[in-house]
Amino acid sequence: MSVRLASLLVVVTSVVARPGQADVFDEFHGVRSTAMGGAHQGLGTSNDTLTLNPAGMALGKRYAIEANYGYSPVDSLTHLNLSAVDSKSGPVAGGLGYTHDRGDPKGVDANLHRAYLAAAYPLGEFMAFGISMRHIRGTFVDAGSKREVALYTGDVGLISRLGQGIGLGLSAHNIVKTDLSRMTPLTFAGGIAWDAAPFAVAVDADIDGRNWHHRLTTYRAGAEYFVANVFPLRLGWSYAPFGRDDGSTGHEHILSGGAGWVSPGGMIAVAGSRSLQRRDNWKVVATLGFFL
Repeated sequence: MSVRLASLLVVVTSVVARPGQADVFDEFHGVRSTAMGGAHQGLGTSNDTLTLNPAGMALGKRYAIEANYGYSPVDSLTHLNLSAVDSKSGPVAGGLGYTHDRGDPKGVDANLHRAYLAAAYPLGEFMAFGISMRHIRGTFVDAGSKREVALYTGDVGLISRLGQGIGLGLSAHNIVKTDLSRMTPLTFAGGIAWDAAPFAVAVDADIDGRNWHHRLTTYRAGAEYFVANVFPLRLGWSYAPFGRDDGSTGHEHILSGGAGWVSPGGMIAVAGSRSLQRRDNWKVVATLGFFL
């Protein structure tokens, strides 16, 4: 990872960090994965891979900076995110990321900061391995009391290009156990994708590894088509478990989509999703990106 990447992230993060999906415990992900239902394990492109499968950073040569804004009315949380991925400067790809979650859903009064540092190394021409470290700090109200958190954990990932545009990705998230598993759940994810520009499709599955007797599994699928190789149109679907206020659980179908504009120097894009079961559970994400 280059010195200029690290310097730039330090400067910009100091600006974005000031106060100014979805639950207070959930991670924020970028516009492409949001629009495609969260299916991203086998794709490994865009800065979304920093939090979904860090191995994807080593696929291809790129230097990308993205700034994201997200909002979900179901929890009244605002997300500010900045990330940068550099796989041009050397054999090891590097990534830095920062997310600030702020809001007061149902008296939670969340003020959380997530910092990411990741690296990926190509294992030959068609495979890569990645690892990321994550630090979560801040405050929120839990069971009527204000709680301070300072958590450290990380992810590992593997991604392979099988030929004919087919990609296979596997990852394990939050492999370092913390005392707040709701915020850092051990999760295993896998997916397969077919990426043959201008069209791409992906299918993923995520398994909550905290309780193997009652495994909670989320299924995801998404598609992308580039109109005139400039305007991406994206659609997605996911089937996910959720908890109700009364302590019971359920599952919901979530539809998503998005569009954008991409050039050799940068991109702008928007995405949104909405649950069919919980109509107030919808969110929007907007991204501004630069390619150097």
